Amino acid sequence: MSPDDNACTRRDFFQSIFKELASTAGSLATSLGGGLDLVEKSGRPAVHAPLKPFVRPPGAVAEDKFLERCTRCDDCVKACPEWVVRKTGPEFGAKLEGYPVLLPAENPCVFCTGLPCITACQTGALVQPAPGAPVRIGLAVVDNARCYMGQGQPCDYCVKECPVSPKAISLSARGLSAGVNAALCTGCGECAQICPANAITIEAKR
Repeated sequence: MSPDDNACTRRDFFQSIFKELASTAGSLATSLGGGLDLVEKSGRPAVHAPLKPFVRPPGAVAEDKFLERCTRCDDCVKACPEWVVRKTGPEFGAKLEGYPVLLPAENPCVFCTGLPCITACQTGALVQPAPGAPVRIGLAVVDNARCYMGQGQPCDYCVKECPVSPKAISLSARGLSAGVNAALCTGCGECAQICPANAITIEAKR
């Protein structure tokens, strides 16, 4: 047998092993009710949920309409002078990959004058708010079980960092928890970014 024949034999052997493993994984998913898409049709491992909470850029329409209208052209990403708007990667799953998002806890939105991200959008996925209307991308939610104040430790970083006036986040009368005024919160993410206990998340607007 020639060296080339040996190489083909080994290659065929390993290919058959991989096919068998894939078949076994598929059978396991089916036996569990079909709810475990272990492998996408592309052959990549399926991902069912984003690794990090995200919100859409300012001016985003309702999520279903946003996904219909957004062409993933990157115009809003390129227009953001703060480099806050970014594209999702494969870790977000095939259905959400490539769409623009913000990760407020990492890079808060400063709501630039004129909202260039919205101006850049030509498909209606992002729309300018009515004159005088506040721009909101989400809502800060405090996990008081993790909050330092809830553990009796003094901390007011979130209150000091909140850029809204009057403050959208405040301490309770006894100083044992932080509360968010949903009518004032813009979801910018400043409080979430600075929180030393990682007790604040930004939920996407409904």
